[in-house]
Amino acid sequence: MLQSVSSFVSYFEGIRRRTLNYIKAVPQDRLDWSPREGEFTCRQIILHLAITEKLFVGGFIDGKWKYGDSNAGGGSLDEVIDYLNRTHTESMAALSAIGDGELNQPRPTLDGPTIKAWRLLMMLVEHEVHHRSQLAMYLFLMGVQPPHIFGMGIEDVIARATG
Repeated sequence: MLQSVSSFVSYFEGIRRRTLNYIKAVPQDRLDWSPREGEFTCRQIILHLAITEKLFVGGFIDGKWKYGDSNAGGGSLDEVIDYLNRTHTESMAALSAIGDGELNQPRPTLDGPTIKAWRLLMMLVEHEVHHRSQLAMYLFLMGVQPPHIFGMGIEDVIARATG
């Protein structure tokens, strides 16, 4: 269970920083690529991350769920990243203004039952990691080497793990 909103914000900053490494690896000319018809494009994944961050934070703050405009964000990769960064800054500022006492308060889920508010924040993390993994696979399918999540490949881990 989460103990403080500020510690979650700090933790999620690291999650987002690692996600941005994958987003920045998307070639500009592949921003609207998807592996098959009907799947999110890279652009749509990035915009979806921005929209759903606001969705989860709104659910946490006041129990209201609103899926925003999926056509926002701009044309270039830099513009889409800027949109993601702006919505992230706004969401984290709104979240930071909420007291720790709200973490254990009930909040409605999209399908009805209530859960503790802190679980919505953990759902935000799981959602982000899911789509980061999706981007990693997209990069692989494009022939682009995805970044290493913590800066090391498995070869590095094996070489350094002597214990």
